[in-house]
Amino acid sequence: MGRIISIFGIVAASVLALPASHAQTLTGAQAQKSPQAEAFLAYEKGLIAKGMEGARPHMTAEKVEDLNSMVKNFGEDGFRQFLDKMRGGPQGDARRKQIEKVEVKGDYAVLEARDSPNAVTVQHLVKTKDGWKVGVRR
Repeated sequence: MGRIISIFGIVAASVLALPASHAQTLTGAQAQKSPQAEAFLAYEKGLIAKGMEGARPHMTAEKVEDLNSMVKNFGEDGFRQFLDKMRGGPQGDARRKQIEKVEVKGDYAVLEARDSPNAVTVQHLVKTKDGWKVGVRR
């Protein structure tokens, strides 16, 4: 019996000592209520309400550059059409319910939200000193 407890202690200590880079997959309600989901939803809400300026507090500097590049490539009209499409889609709790999975690996995460049966939004997130923010693929 003592040996079993020792082995259990070693296994438990090993699990607790796993590096922060250990991957964790969240699904369902756990994914929908995660800090990463909150950052994603705040980003989309800000983007829909106030465009780049509304989303800026919820993005890393790299994501800001990425979105600025998108605006440059598609032009102001193209970016406005993109925002109009977002405005026409689910928001708030309806959007939260579309979040299917969040894969967390240390300070990085990938969130998946099902937009339709054949379309999934994939969003990369980064943990910063200010909390989780939408970032770019690393």
